[in-house]
Amino acid sequence: MATSTPKSRFRLWHWLLLVLLIGMAVGFYHGLPIAPQSKSKFVSIDNKDTNKTPRLPLAPHVHQLHARPDPSMIKASEGIPLRFRLLDKRTMRIDQLVIAVGELHAAPWGGQITPMAYAADLVVRDGEAVHGREGHVNPAVWVELRNHEQKKMHEGWMFARDSAQTAWEHPRFDLTFLGTMDTQATAR
Repeated sequence: MATSTPKSRFRLWHWLLLVLLIGMAVGFYHGLPIAPQSKSKFVSIDNKDTNKTPRLPLAPHVHQLHARPDPSMIKASEGIPLRFRLLDKRTMRIDQLVIAVGELHAAPWGGQITPMAYAADLVVRDGEAVHGREGHVNPAVWVELRNHEQKKMHEGWMFARDSAQTAWEHPRFDLTFLGTMDTQATAR
């Protein structure tokens, strides 16, 4: 009976490793990766401009424009001073802004920031923006952002409790809604 020596076992492992590496190289060369790769890709549901890079879909209550504030909500909140934080991503400068509902405010990108309506207890139910139940706190502002040509860049709800729901994207600036002047709520 032949016994294998440590030297012969060492050679056997070298040959097995060499065959495995050659098999992997041939598989990748012919486009057959060892592990299957996922082909799925998230594409924006509102990606109207094909030159834009695709981004994740937005939550329906943020994306759908039919959840606009009703006229009574706009009228009731007119003139309420609201706090915003504006971050310049290039210089890392943070500015605190106070803008009253209905007031046009000059924006650093050459356009305007206009809060149109404020709700201290916003709930979007069945596609409509309504006041929440008693004790519900979800401060939100309907804001319009315009560029230097006065064209709308964004309009929609911004939330003080969950700033991640805001759909506005800008390559240089981030705008965060913090709440009214009398609240100490801050966006995280």
